Amino acid sequence: MADRPRNWKEWFANAFSTDGDAGPLDGKEQELLEKVARGVVARGMTAPALLFLESMRPVSYLSGQTLLFFGPMLELVLKREEVERASRLLERRDVLEMIAVRIEALEAEKRG
Repeated sequence: MADRPRNWKEWFANAFSTDGDAGPLDGKEQELLEKVARGVVARGMTAPALLFLESMRPVSYLSGQTLLFFGPMLELVLKREEVERASRLLERRDVLEMIAVRIEALEAEKRG
């Protein structure tokens, strides 16, 4: 059972936390991030993608929930498992940074 907060200040400090599980990514999650990063760089969309990722950081949790809402439509082009995995990943702010770093690295490799 989780420890109860000792006081109101401690309770409020974590009451609205949306960081979720910040554990390591599994193999399939890493593959998905790599696929996204490579797709962005291959299409020459590095700058817009990085701008988008930075602007999404404050609302990443909400973005993940929105992805679930639109899941039935997205399942026309993605597997349900991929939609759910992408939603869980978007809820994590650290993942947005991981994608941005990988996109930047791939862009640097591309430019030589």
